[in-house]
Amino acid sequence: MLPKKNRLKANDIKGLYSKGIKFRGEYGMLIVEKNSKVGEYEIAFVVSKKIGNAVQRHRMTRLLREISRKMIKENITGLRLVYIAFKYCDNYEKLEEEFKLQIEKAVSHT
Repeated sequence: MLPKKNRLKANDIKGLYSKGIKFRGEYGMLIVEKNSKVGEYEIAFVVSKKIGNAVQRHRMTRLLREISRKMIKENITGLRLVYIAFKYCDNYEKLEEEFKLQIEKAVSHT
């Protein structure tokens, strides 16, 4: 589970979806917004039911959470992020590579 300070609240997701900058990949879309009030970063994951059953959705969430914990803590501050997954990926390396690419694009754009 992510630390409470790094969790994006559910009611902020809808606003971020309409205002944020979107970076689409094969397995999901990263939505980013720069916010000076955020200390480190805030992130949320939305996993569609189209991905599969509850086991697959939960596995996808666990993989994304671990990847984000590893990647984002290094050098990203002041960002609010939402990752919307729409295709199932059980391969950690592929998902990590795509997420890293989306994060790099987001950091260079903001």
